[in-house]
Amino acid sequence: MAQAPSAQHVCPIKASALLQTDGHLSKAIKGFEMREPQIKMMENILHAYNHGEIALIEAGTGTGKSIAYLIPAILWSIQNKERTLISTHTITLQEQLLHKDIPMLVKALGVDIKAVLVKGMSNYLCLRKLQESKQEFRLLPDQEGHELEQIEAWAENTSDGSRSSLSFVPSGTTWDKVCAESDTCNHTACPHYKQCFFIKARREAEDAQLLIANHNLLFADLLFRSENEKFDDPALLPHYTRMIVDEAHHIEDIATDFFATRISQLGILRVMARLTSEKQGKVHGKLPLLKEKIQECCKKNVTSEVNSLVNRLQIDLPALRKDLLKYIVDTFHVFGSFVQTLQSPQASLEQEWKESKLRLLPYHTTHPDWKDRILPQIQHTLQETQRYITALTSLEMDLKSLNNDQLNEQTKGIRYDISALSQRLGLFAKALEGFAASEFHPNKVRWIEIHALRTNPTIQLVHADLDVSKSLVDFLFSQFPTVVLCSATLTTDNQFDFIRRRLGLIPELLPDRIIVEQIYGSPFNYKEQSMLAVPVDLPEPSHPHYQQKACEKIAQILQSSRGNAFVLFTSYTLLNSCYQLLQKKLEEQKFRLFKQGEDNRQSLLERFKAADRAVLFGTDSFWEGVDVIGEDLRCVIIVKLPFRVPNEPLIQARTEVIAARGGDPFAEYALPQAIMKFKQGFGRLIRDKGDRGCVVCLDSRLVNKRYGASFINSLPPCQIQFIQSDHVQKQIEEFYRKTYYLVKK
Repeated sequence: MAQAPSAQHVCPIKASALLQTDGHLSKAIKGFEMREPQIKMMENILHAYNHGEIALIEAGTGTGKSIAYLIPAILWSIQNKERTLISTHTITLQEQLLHKDIPMLVKALGVDIKAVLVKGMSNYLCLRKLQESKQEFRLLPDQEGHELEQIEAWAENTSDGSRSSLSFVPSGTTWDKVCAESDTCNHTACPHYKQCFFIKARREAEDAQLLIANHNLLFADLLFRSENEKFDDPALLPHYTRMIVDEAHHIEDIATDFFATRISQLGILRVMARLTSEKQGKVHGKLPLLKEKIQECCKKNVTSEVNSLVNRLQIDLPALRKDLLKYIVDTFHVFGSFVQTLQSPQASLEQEWKESKLRLLPYHTTHPDWKDRILPQIQHTLQETQRYITALTSLEMDLKSLNNDQLNEQTKGIRYDISALSQRLGLFAKALEGFAASEFHPNKVRWIEIHALRTNPTIQLVHADLDVSKSLVDFLFSQFPTVVLCSATLTTDNQFDFIRRRLGLIPELLPDRIIVEQIYGSPFNYKEQSMLAVPVDLPEPSHPHYQQKACEKIAQILQSSRGNAFVLFTSYTLLNSCYQLLQKKLEEQKFRLFKQGEDNRQSLLERFKAADRAVLFGTDSFWEGVDVIGEDLRCVIIVKLPFRVPNEPLIQARTEVIAARGGDPFAEYALPQAIMKFKQGFGRLIRDKGDRGCVVCLDSRLVNKRYGASFINSLPPCQIQFIQSDHVQKQIEEFYRKTYYLVKK
């Protein structure tokens, strides 16, 4: 259990002086403004550092929370020689911290401190794998060969070897061939170890006082430490003692996803393709490359043992691979057919599978198709997988018995990769067997997903924890003296109860830890700058005429705002339907339309900002983490309250657990989640003290349902208009007229 620190404290009074009107920052940074909430938040975090506390902090937009937590992290590092890890959800925030906020503070404070962005291993080029892939160029299909040539040219000039510095986005298949991976890395035995980009990045991290990472890498590091039972030693990340988790409202979802077991049809086929693949009449992969190396190294001494190895690589292993591929494809196909049979009993086998999810329940395992088709198919697949793994293991043993030093040296890396890929096949088999187990754990949920891709649908099997709070307590909250969790949206109805329960921050799980919580409101004048309008007479979203009425209202609102608006949806289906209904009319009215999915998020955002009368139709990823300052965004339309789909397997299972213990699933789980998401969507509008605009919610449940008050109470104190839909346009136009002076400031 982590205890309060005994090291020298950081003085809150001195630190607070940094942010005062005549402090270091105001003298060093042009336009710096003192913000009382920022000072209070920093003192809150300093106290957490000094007294070994877990701090929950909600800081409204404009508080300056990154400065408020960076100053304690920097000062603690200088005074106590202890490293802080700062974990965020988005790369945008990571880059802001690294390239803007930290350099600004280091200069203003006159200190010498190093911060690095730490990335996962697969983000880096592996020079050994690139060298070996170059030998495959002539075997590869044209597209992959061309991409590898581009990567080879880039490798000669890149200083960091990070995929983000590539001038193009390589396909996943190509990058798999050349990226660094923990299970294919032979560390100091690698001939490129001294030049390794990943090792170089880790050395830089060892010299840094501040580490910046994403939440996934944080959990990977914590899991590695827990498995080795050495939380004080370096793991995937260098040793750190304090932790700041920004964008902390994502923690439960990311932890759930991280600790889940996923068996993907595409994923396992990619592993198989790395061993051997046939495209455009060419055979390539690690096994064909190994065969060529054996023939090349042994051409002057072709013994019966060598011929036997070549024959196995040329005949036996391809035959085993062909059988295994068929079993893998057929296994996922029977899972897909099972979903199809249960959800659409009348559908023919020839009909295209729809995107869907099926939660696996005990009664499903008594279904005739499960017993007669799925279980036998899984058993055959497990047997074929083991045959293939055994053949690969035998191949390695016989290669060693040749005692050919030249061959061993030239194939060392290739064989290391084959061994790692073979182990992944073993993990696949173990996960598949676990997914089909007859025993159902009360804290876990299983489901089958069908994803509709451009070509054929693909299947994924998921086995996830219902409650990750105990894991978070064991791996995270009980292991570090100071953990600061902050976000603009951690509370519902101005209470932290929901997030504390979901993350395990309760006395029952952490009886010896001090947990403090604080809300710091935004310094922006929402009463002056913003208005929330809700048409009270629109039909509820479940009504058959809702979509038509909502689209009519969207068109009217866009006329009033003259575009420069986000239209936020809770599903792609509704987004696409509304877009199709509105596209022609809006384009005739000279609006520039952008739709999520047409381009990557950053590109869409830049094009949106550059266009006049722009309207962006977005779903999940545009509800948060998007900054558009000024008149480029003056209206946000929230089409529906963002309740999660209740029949999602994970949501459904969690609500059942709450109900089983006598709780209220809606009040305890569905409602708080929706409120936090709603706050994120509302927060897209006002990003600066000079911003102004309207948020219009087209969901009358905000007014007509008792729980609507909880949504309203969770928002900043803005102007609120509950009005008839016929009056919405006039009210919005009046707001823009009255607030025009803000644009002129």
